[in-house]
Amino acid sequence: MSELSRQGFLTECEREQLHHAQAIQPNGALLGGMTGDSRLRFASVNLADWIGYPAEAALGRSLVELLPDFPPSTDIPADAWMHPATGKRLYPDLCSGPRGSLDGLLSCNGRNWLLELETALPASQQREAYRPVTHRLYRMPYTETDWTRYCQYLADELRVASGFERVMIYRFRDDGCGEVISESLIDGLAPYLGLRYPASDIPQIARQIYLSNRHRQIADAEAIPVPILADEGVLADLTLSDLRAVSPVHLDYLKNMGVTASLSFSLVLKERLWGLIACHHRLPRALPLPVRERCADLAQVFTLAISGYQSTRSLLDIGQSDDAIARLIDALHQTDLRRRRGMGHAEDTDPMLGEALLAMVGATGAALVEDRSIVSFGITPDRAAIRAQVDWLQRQVSAPIFATHALSLVFPPAAACADCASGLLAVRVGRFAETNERAFLWWRPEQPQAVYWAGDPRKTNLFDPQRQILSPRSSFERWIETSSSHSEPWSNADLLCARKFRSLVLHDIYAEILRR
Repeated sequence: MSELSRQGFLTECEREQLHHAQAIQPNGALLGGMTGDSRLRFASVNLADWIGYPAEAALGRSLVELLPDFPPSTDIPADAWMHPATGKRLYPDLCSGPRGSLDGLLSCNGRNWLLELETALPASQQREAYRPVTHRLYRMPYTETDWTRYCQYLADELRVASGFERVMIYRFRDDGCGEVISESLIDGLAPYLGLRYPASDIPQIARQIYLSNRHRQIADAEAIPVPILADEGVLADLTLSDLRAVSPVHLDYLKNMGVTASLSFSLVLKERLWGLIACHHRLPRALPLPVRERCADLAQVFTLAISGYQSTRSLLDIGQSDDAIARLIDALHQTDLRRRRGMGHAEDTDPMLGEALLAMVGATGAALVEDRSIVSFGITPDRAAIRAQVDWLQRQVSAPIFATHALSLVFPPAAACADCASGLLAVRVGRFAETNERAFLWWRPEQPQAVYWAGDPRKTNLFDPQRQILSPRSSFERWIETSSSHSEPWSNADLLCARKFRSLVLHDIYAEILRR
């Protein structure tokens, strides 16, 4: 067992059927049935503690028998609650029981419906919980400074609204790992701002569940879960459950972080999980449903800001790239014109071409390759290395635009010229009629990178010999990883420039063919 690999640990995490936990956290009760059928087919065994009716007696009965005032008259038609819906419905003060007034949260997917009951929000907190989202959050950020301030304001607002000791805005990167981009915390806690977390910290199966839920609360990581009693052959699907019991691996993870209560909010853009807002507390803490819903509203408005900021930056990038692309296209025209007039051979270029090539994407080296001709500018690999890279692109890369900031990882021979060409951006234009294939290449030099991790990312799992199970890593101290053979990454603006430039080159080629 001690030889179980990290990959084996990840595989086990992905195999864990989180939505089939068949238990809930004890700070509420759950009732459920099959979609389109009002009869109870499963319920948490603590049901009597919450509504005064034992789970064993509840199975098989209609939900309306147990809760005569359900569904509220606002539901039209009356049976709409037992059919699939994209969102969840909050019913404040839905019913009463031994623990007083209860709030209800109803959800329904293609398999089953769930009604979860929790202690109702006290009257003294209702005004704050139902207060509209502050206008400041609707002011879209336009600059990088605006964006930083906006994120900090949201983190501070959520810490005040939730009462948690730490609130982090956590963004998923392209490689799947997460990064804390903003943080609000009480004095005395070690900051996590700027730290990265391995992708394995949040397995894909958990990320899929986050896509279906606005928030997820763990009120007390040390609490004993409550089993679900079900009719024979019935397996409750808890994908949409707020009370779903917590994975033992995640409980160990929280314990290792010194966290007892957590609250997370999903940040979803274009049906993809952009990131999370994670709230941590060292003591048990349970927020009433309406408070969690209001915090989720703040997170929802934040996703509008993310989308707006990204769109604004893209428009600015497009505007800034137009002049650079225009200069490069004009320099190419001048070079082609000189050749057609017999004023030079294949490797003669307009003097402005090199300057325009390098400026378009902020490269230190560039080359124009046409058939067997190579014209280079700035600091570049030698001609043989350039030819080898072009040949590799033609054999192995089908996409006309290719970008990497770690060329030697995908093309090992490039390690020999990492000092000047660790990063490569290539744009290829295929043959048309009598025209030769053209390749435009840009390079960036090696730039050693320091990445700050919350713990050593290589130690994502440990083997617990006493319990004979794998457990998550135990250290979250700042750990610095230094990597070489990497350049400054190509930005989205650089790739946008490359795509637009290629389109204009193609347009010129088509126009030339038509003139002939």
